Amino acid sequence: MDTKKIKLYSITTCAFCQAIKKMLKDLGVVHEVVDADLLSDGEREAMLEELRRVNPSCSFPTITIDDQTITGFKIQEIKEAIGIRTPVDDLYDALKKIQEPKGYFFNRDKERDFDLLRGLLTNKDRYGYMSCPCRLASGKREEDQDILCPCVYREADVREFGSCYCQLYVSAAWNEDRIPHALVPERRKARG
Repeated sequence: MDTKKIKLYSITTCAFCQAIKKMLKDLGVVHEVVDADLLSDGEREAMLEELRRVNPSCSFPTITIDDQTITGFKIQEIKEAIGIRTPVDDLYDALKKIQEPKGYFFNRDKERDFDLLRGLLTNKDRYGYMSCPCRLASGKREEDQDILCPCVYREADVREFGSCYCQLYVSAAWNEDRIPHALVPERRKARG
């Protein structure tokens, strides 16, 4: 990975700013942080003038990576701009290659997809299998067969609603807004 010039414009009370700081630190990424709310009046005005050049709305968080500016809490976009790959990226690529030919597409909201995929990997670490991140697993694979991702409900959900329960897998029509984005009801029966 090439060394990139990374600067995060932040506010110490912003949860999204703090999450990005933590991610960069945890990944060992060299970066500069400017906490706008801790600057003196003169420093703050100079920082705002600088920030306006890359983000006219002066919203937080704003991160610059070389000549690219990313505004908002866009973890995946930030990782991609820095050139960082994680097991979640590998899972995304593998599942996309398998599922798209079957007519199941990832939600066009990539940040949401990656949150759900992180949940799948968390469940794999916990239980030894990737159970649906939106449902409570028992920890007993035989009891959770119906919610191993992709769950047994996905086909009917996508056919009827255009998306699965989690909205991880969707139809092309759903992604293209050709059908309404209705909430998918829970098909799984309550357990014990």
